[in-house]
Amino acid sequence: MMRKIYLLFFAIFLSQIVSAQSNVIDDVRKIINERKEAKILIPKSEVKDINVLANIISLDYPKGDYWLGYVNNKQYNQFLTLNLKHIIYKESSEPKALNMATTMAQMSSWNRYPTYQVYDSLMRRFASTYPNICKLDTIGFSTNNKLLLCLKISSSPYQNIDKPKFCYSSSMHGDEITGIILLLHLSDWLLSNYGIDQRATNIVNNTQVFINPIANPDGTYSGGDNTVNYATRYNANSVDLNRNFPDPIQGSHSDGEDWQPETLAFMAYADSNDFSLSANLHGGAEILNYPYDCYTSSTRNHADVDWFISICKNFIDSVRLSSPSNIFTDISALGYTDGGDWYNVSGGRQDYHTYFKHSREITFEVSSDKSLSSSSLNNYWTYLKGGLISYIENCQKGLQGYVKDSATNEPIKAKVWIENHDVYNSEIYSRASSGYYYRPILNGTYNITYSAEGYYSKTISNVIINPNSLVNQDVFLVKNTNKLNDISNSSISFNLYPNPTKDIIIISLSSPFKLNPFPSYKIFNSLGVEVKKGNLKENNTIISVKNLNKGLYFISVGRKVIKFIKE
Repeated sequence: MMRKIYLLFFAIFLSQIVSAQSNVIDDVRKIINERKEAKILIPKSEVKDINVLANIISLDYPKGDYWLGYVNNKQYNQFLTLNLKHIIYKESSEPKALNMATTMAQMSSWNRYPTYQVYDSLMRRFASTYPNICKLDTIGFSTNNKLLLCLKISSSPYQNIDKPKFCYSSSMHGDEITGIILLLHLSDWLLSNYGIDQRATNIVNNTQVFINPIANPDGTYSGGDNTVNYATRYNANSVDLNRNFPDPIQGSHSDGEDWQPETLAFMAYADSNDFSLSANLHGGAEILNYPYDCYTSSTRNHADVDWFISICKNFIDSVRLSSPSNIFTDISALGYTDGGDWYNVSGGRQDYHTYFKHSREITFEVSSDKSLSSSSLNNYWTYLKGGLISYIENCQKGLQGYVKDSATNEPIKAKVWIENHDVYNSEIYSRASSGYYYRPILNGTYNITYSAEGYYSKTISNVIINPNSLVNQDVFLVKNTNKLNDISNSSISFNLYPNPTKDIIIISLSSPFKLNPFPSYKIFNSLGVEVKKGNLKENNTIISVKNLNKGLYFISVGRKVIKFIKE
């Protein structure tokens, strides 16, 4: 009898659990229908393989004994197949004022978030007020055709000068908005203090600084152009932009989504500018997260891991001069971490820039509250101002110079390789337009090899990089005359159309060739993998790209490269 009673109570208890979980599922679906995304908490005890979970949902920061995740409708359907217990994440019940600036004048105190129109006007005013040191770029357009705006701050903003290129960007996750005000305030500080403050003047004179305060305007203003109160993490297509980039491990589309308009725009902008150093501002924690996100430190470290740790320490030291002692301690007492050791991310921009673009990027988690109350915005500027400035100043340390042809003095796009140091795409390349290169690196003594197609390699031994200094090292490479079929940049010119395309690409030669055999072409995907090749014809060469996946590609003839988009 007792056994029957026990089984009855157990059955009732089990049915209550099933019913409760069913209610959670219904509530999550309701939220997704309303906002196109929902936040859920998964008990850590339920998760056997965190990487499996990270490849299905947009995994966010741990919250105590739970993992926090974002899901759209497709992700949630996949998540449910794992049969993991979960609950809805509930925001803090404490009232929070996210005051909006509806006029330009209201932005002067830096304690309000701008409406979209005020943001657009403020970015334009920066450029018009300081035309000698500031230019406004349009990186591209969002899914809903909002502008992706970026300030270029430089002593020669309309020229591509031979100085290191630095980029700050914020709010790829549209609901992580503290960085918007930090970067707008930083832009104002740099511009208004040029010629007055020595640090601001040195930065503008010696670095090309790019600042993009809002990388996901559709998410930030998902509740309408006049408020950030209903901001969403995802873009207008319910895609996490910081999971949408090519990944060193998972390849082109690790999130199972097409590249978004925002992603394509940022990849093209990176192609055009070859940033040396960058940072991506997020929120929800206070921590600096250095590469790689897709690997743990026990699996693979970046060659410059010691340099990354050093600049993280400098940032934290600068911050703690002006902040409470507990700032940047909620994840690690150090204030920084290896990305993959915190939690694994595939398709992030940090790893894309660092691995595929041979740059160095760190993720800044700038406030534990993703949407910081307006009353705290000036406090966080005070706390982080020194760190944000000192991080840019890293561009004035390391190695720079020119790589040129020994006979003609023409610039060469060359690989700059640190012997017994560089691995796994950590090398950098000189600019094809001028031969200029910049390599951030920790102080020490290095042997450096310079190499380029059609040239003999050259190694410079015992190059000393002193602390807090920028060492100049110019190199002239000798042409390898044994390369009989080498085609120089000046000897070949071609046009490519239509671009974007769906089915075919046509290569049209700008001038006739007398070479035998005729030059060949190669097509590479965004990961640098060759996907197609062949020989050109005398006039127009028609190439079928119908079987290629959608995305960004590069076609090369000789050393000339043109990018195109397959729709």
